[in-house]
Amino acid sequence: MTKEQRHKCMASIRSKNTSPEMAIRRGLHKRGYRFRIHVKSLPGTPDIVLPRHKTAILVNGCFWHGHKNCRKFVLPQSNTNFWEAKIARNIHRDEITCAHLTALGWHVITVWECEVATNSLTQAALDRIGREIAESTLLRSTRSEMREKTRTEMKMEQEEIMRRQAALEAEIDRIYPLPAKIRQLSKTALSLSDYMEEED
Repeated sequence: MTKEQRHKCMASIRSKNTSPEMAIRRGLHKRGYRFRIHVKSLPGTPDIVLPRHKTAILVNGCFWHGHKNCRKFVLPQSNTNFWEAKIARNIHRDEITCAHLTALGWHVITVWECEVATNSLTQAALDRIGREIAESTLLRSTRSEMREKTRTEMKMEQEEIMRRQAALEAEIDRIYPLPAKIRQLSKTALSLSDYMEEED
């Protein structure tokens, strides 16, 4: 290609609603998944977002995103330095996007253009997406159960400590009973102390 031909070819490539993206969207819809597309409120504006499953899907072009060991990723022979730098920036941007989404609690799935080159490959990609969603959902549920269990255990432990402390105080009071007059003075002193703290 001449420089002008390549420029025209590259300019005609869409960044949204690409053929691979549409194939994945159709497949997900047929399998009963409901999703949103190009969510600007999330880092990187993911192509497909499944809020119910807390999953973001990025559908990447093999050339533009530097898919390693892929026949679709071949650098042009002319102006190579420009293309290397451009694709390196895209790869770095993808890494940052995935890191931000993960930090926000989203499970990120990347689907490559070459994975949906044929119908059978598309079905395999959809199967992989389904497995990853199921595994992510199970992991998230397990973590939630563990956090809930930890809170319950801490509450039970605190209650046990308070019960033992009350039992100890009762035992001390039984062995070393305070005279009624001293007990009354102690209660009065505590009440006065509380009153002074409130005044302060």
